[in-house]
Amino acid sequence: MGRNRKTFTDSFKKEVALEALKERNTVNEIAAKYGISASLVSSWKKEFLSGGFSKEVKQLKKELAEAQQRIEETYKELGKTRMENEILKKKVNL
Repeated sequence: MGRNRKTFTDSFKKEVALEALKERNTVNEIAAKYGISASLVSSWKKEFLSGGFSKEVKQLKKELAEAQQRIEETYKELGKTRMENEILKKKVNL
């Protein structure tokens, strides 16, 4: 039979990551304390530093991407409108 994977809550991951960031103990000591592998501690630490656990950061990144897309669409529309305007000016001058 296969072993079941343990799942950890975000709050637990944050706690471990913060303890690793304090650098009072080695990664191996922290891993032994919580009964997890050292690689998990390191990956959670990296994820914490990159903002991976913060729902607010994820939401802001999503909103930023949407805003950038709207800006790009607006620039395309502006360019199209300018071209139409130039064409109309040329027709009036004929």
